[in-house]
Amino acid sequence: MAVDDSIASLQEAKNLFAKQNNIEPCTNEKCGFSGCTCGKRCGCNIIPSSTVVLETCDPCAEFKRRKEAEKMQNAKEA
Repeated sequence: MAVDDSIASLQEAKNLFAKQNNIEPCTNEKCGFSGCTCGKRCGCNIIPSSTVVLETCDPCAEFKRRKEAEKMQNAKEA
């Protein structure tokens, strides 16, 4: 699957999640979590800037922690 296809597929999943939960969808291409609740101000995987206020929701933070734990576990097993 091409990167563009993956991004489009993820955005479709984010849009569906947002619609089902009556919230604004996350439009951050760097956020890899389809259940993001941050909306357009999502700051996941973006370097913070003092001029822009960004958010990182608890579900995104938990998703990132799980992914990091999986990555470390896979490294130990290799």
